[in-house]
Amino acid sequence: MAEPIRERDREAVRRLHAEGQSRNQIARSIGRSAATVSKIAREEGLTFTGGARVAAATEARRADAAARRELLADEALDGALRQVEQAGGAESARDARDRATAARALTEVHARVSELARQTGTGSAGASMLDRLADALIGPAGGDREGV
Repeated sequence: MAEPIRERDREAVRRLHAEGQSRNQIARSIGRSAATVSKIAREEGLTFTGGARVAAATEARRADAAARRELLADEALDGALRQVEQAGGAESARDARDRATAARALTEVHARVSELARQTGTGSAGASMLDRLADALIGPAGGDREGV
């Protein structure tokens, strides 16, 4: 059963709200749930208008995710190239096949992440050229799984 809302909770919410804290910050500060803070705020006639801050934080998170996707795509392609280079000096046919399989998997990761970046409008121009090259060399991502 939830702890009843006490006057000290209401006072803390009013004070912290006046300081400009968000609903979640207040909830952490007073050790109550965000729903309880919302209920108190509603009863006290307080609102949380963090729209501009939330939009800026969301945009920053999207930009960070886009940069991480681009890094992942680049690292996958670099890894694929390393596997291809190492396949040439493989000690056995099995090792060469394993490296070729790894190169294909990494190229598919690159292609899929680059496609996601294109769909979300966050990809670089160079990525599409590399994708076309990869498609020409091994076929489109998710294509034929037979062979190497």
